[in-house]
Amino acid sequence: MSEELAASRAPTKGARSEHHIMPPGNRTADLIVAAARRTLDHALAYIYGTRAYGLTLRGPMPDHMVHYPKDLRPGRADKGAALMHGRFDLPGGQVRVTDTSPFLAEPPSETWAEELHGFSWARHLSARGDAHARQFARLLIEDWIATSGRWHPIAWRPHVIGRRLISWVANGRLIMEDSELVYRSTLLRNMASQARHLARVAGGAPAGEPRLTAALGLAFSGLCLSDGPKRLAKGLALVCRELREQILPDGGHISRSPAAQLSILLDLVSLREALIARRQEVPMDVRNAIDRMMPMLRFFRHGDSKLALFNGSNEGPDGAIDAVLAYDDTKGKPFGFAPHSGYQRLSAGKSTLLIDTGPPPPGRYSHDSHAGCLSFELSAGRCRLVVNCGDTRLFGPDWRAASRATAAHSTMVVNDTSSARFTQGAMAHLLLGPRLMEGPSRVESRRNETADGIWLEASHNGYQKLFGLIHGRRLFLAANGEDLRGEDHLLRVTDDDTPPWHPDYWKKKTEGEAFALRFHLHPEARASLAHDGSNVLVMLPNGDGWQFRARVLGGGESTLALEDSVYLGGGETTRRSEQIVVSGHVFKDEAKVQWAWRRLSNARPAKGEEAEVPEFPELTPASPVSD
Repeated sequence: MSEELAASRAPTKGARSEHHIMPPGNRTADLIVAAARRTLDHALAYIYGTRAYGLTLRGPMPDHMVHYPKDLRPGRADKGAALMHGRFDLPGGQVRVTDTSPFLAEPPSETWAEELHGFSWARHLSARGDAHARQFARLLIEDWIATSGRWHPIAWRPHVIGRRLISWVANGRLIMEDSELVYRSTLLRNMASQARHLARVAGGAPAGEPRLTAALGLAFSGLCLSDGPKRLAKGLALVCRELREQILPDGGHISRSPAAQLSILLDLVSLREALIARRQEVPMDVRNAIDRMMPMLRFFRHGDSKLALFNGSNEGPDGAIDAVLAYDDTKGKPFGFAPHSGYQRLSAGKSTLLIDTGPPPPGRYSHDSHAGCLSFELSAGRCRLVVNCGDTRLFGPDWRAASRATAAHSTMVVNDTSSARFTQGAMAHLLLGPRLMEGPSRVESRRNETADGIWLEASHNGYQKLFGLIHGRRLFLAANGEDLRGEDHLLRVTDDDTPPWHPDYWKKKTEGEAFALRFHLHPEARASLAHDGSNVLVMLPNGDGWQFRARVLGGGESTLALEDSVYLGGGETTRRSEQIVVSGHVFKDEAKVQWAWRRLSNARPAKGEEAEVPEFPELTPASPVSD
């Protein structure tokens, strides 16, 4: 290992040093377990679909819903109107129906089918709230009971049942009030059957947010149906168990996804408020999870009050973040770093910088993970400047695969190769889903704060196995928030302890790898490249101008270019955007790029101003960082 790299890893006095290590996965074992589970699921599905099993779901029928919990996910009347016109634009695809039932239409993907059968979209019909919306919702529920109410391989998955039960009780006024007796009795009987089945299978839902959704659905069914005290106790026990498993000590979700953070928190707060309204005791695990997750949600929020775009996230549903934070009594400021979740937040002046400094989550929680290690996002006031591309499930698996690649993030890419690898091959994808199979196994970071600004140094080894390279990133945000300087470097490392019989010992070492340092810009940022290619000027909607400059140190040719990009942060649309790309090649086993973003006092700099990248200050903290 080079002395420079070793020095960069040595903690400095007064610095916070974080070391995140992902244990190596065992793909063979995972495939065997997944194959066995899939075989078991097929056998159980056959049993669940029989009439004999259906008879076991009979029992006392609830005569009414005793409580309608508040759905904190805001509904939109315009989306409700689209649904009533047969436009089912849901995560996973877009379907238009006219004379047929949406439950009989050919689903474009399993994700779309799960969303359709989960009925989360019913809140948009509630937002309309008129007689036509109520009639439409009830016709769809009758249609669902007729087509899928006894058994359906997707509709009766534990997490889909959980989401459907949550949606139906939360929209109880829409689907129940002033309804006919026969319809109401049929609906309540079917809900009770679903809840009984869910009580048996909730613990077997896929790991992560789906299993927690199944547990929450069981708890809500017990709380809101008149026959459910026993289910409430079991559901709350499962919820508490999963919260202990999934919520990290710093309040982040184990998937490292801001979107999962928001989604789970919306349901947990709704459950807590419903328990209080029913004069039921709120479990301590639920209270503690909410108290830890609220500050973490603030951590992930940009100046525009929307989510950062890491690991499967988009900006979040309109109004959802404000809706849940309205229940946060502390209303404190976001903290600076999340040591267990693996993120850093640098705030100075009106600027906010969010950086991914953690390894991928364990495989079973990584179905939404991206290959974005060391990527960052920068917002200035209420305007986003540098972003990641985001994630969308609306346009199919090809779009989603592209959004998960390292090139869709504001970080360095080597040889157009992602720093993490996902499931490859039809069989692996069938058994394991689109999970992450291999990524950076070691991510290190340290942070220093001085009167001059905030320093952050981080590195990851995601490119070591393929190219023998370590990617390091240094960031400095000035105290006024108007000067961000960075340095990205690639260093070749060799493991002298590798024995001759190891395959890596005989692996041919590559030379001169191409790299691209990418800075994706928000669609509302307008960029122009100088005629001499020396800098890029970016104008924000609020009138602020930011200038970007970069220089590649060492030999070899390099370019600074402005290229097309795409923004998926809205979640439902694609927006054209641009990206700044600094490209070059590894020379003599290393590459180093220094760059700077600086806010300009005027809309455009005078000729010759900022001719060079500002000097990178030395890392000499004046005093230890306080906790």
